[in-house]
Amino acid sequence: MALSAPVSSLLAAETAAARAAEAARGGDLAGAEAVLLALAPAGDDDPAVLDLHARIHAQRGELAEADTLWVRVLERDPGNSAARAARQLVADISAGRRRPRPLLDPPRIAVVAVVACVLLAAVGLWSGTTGPSSKPTRATAGLVGTGPAALPSASPPAAVSPMPALARALAMPGLVVTPRAGGVRVVFDQGLFAGSDHLTPTGAALLARLGRRMAGRGLSVTVTGHVVAVPGGRTSGGSVVALARALVAAQVLARSSAMPLTPFTLLSADQTQGPFPDPARNRTVTLLVVP
Repeated sequence: MALSAPVSSLLAAETAAARAAEAARGGDLAGAEAVLLALAPAGDDDPAVLDLHARIHAQRGELAEADTLWVRVLERDPGNSAARAARQLVADISAGRRRPRPLLDPPRIAVVAVVACVLLAAVGLWSGTTGPSSKPTRATAGLVGTGPAALPSASPPAAVSPMPALARALAMPGLVVTPRAGGVRVVFDQGLFAGSDHLTPTGAALLARLGRRMAGRGLSVTVTGHVVAVPGGRTSGGSVVALARALVAAQVLARSSAMPLTPFTLLSADQTQGPFPDPARNRTVTLLVVP
């Protein structure tokens, strides 16, 4: 089934934003900015796209331009604490009250996920001043500090894994929750979608209940959409429908948990990677939840 025009437009815009983030991560700030400018007007109201553009300006020392974009971020997302902290730091540096340093400590990758939303975190503004940074996964592309004096990550002390406790907190009828070394995997017992990216009433209610259990826990969530291979369609390589399902599920989880969309990363699974042998149950998403 064809996707609605708004979903298709969102997928195209966010795919372009992902290319911009990848270019920025590789040090091509001019190329990244060119991609963001080409998103207009689709990206003009997207706080994550505006934030990425602001960080590109800041990385080049263009503080006034960066601050202008962060103002626009806050106009569209008044609760965006990262943008608010960035504006305060820029103001302090401009007034001579503080020296240039990373926006937030510890710095993390600002991630733009293909489709959906942007997984956004603080990064260093000036090369040579960034501290330890997270390593991007295969599913993300981010903007990171590139200075030669970046410090290596220190080995973290041994700690008890929080995954079993998180798995217990999320467990409920209708899904299977499995703690792993890198997060908690959530698999739903039944298919969540009737077709295309349309949730069933039961699927929508189950996602909303799970979202309420996620509230206030400071989680990052990777949502992987699954599809059923259909005659004449693609049999591998993922699909736009799978990505759209991941987007719809993330929106329900974000709304019911009162989380922003920024901690969600969206993926399409290969058509051969459904969690079940039954095609109807594979009209679904699976989650990897990380505290």
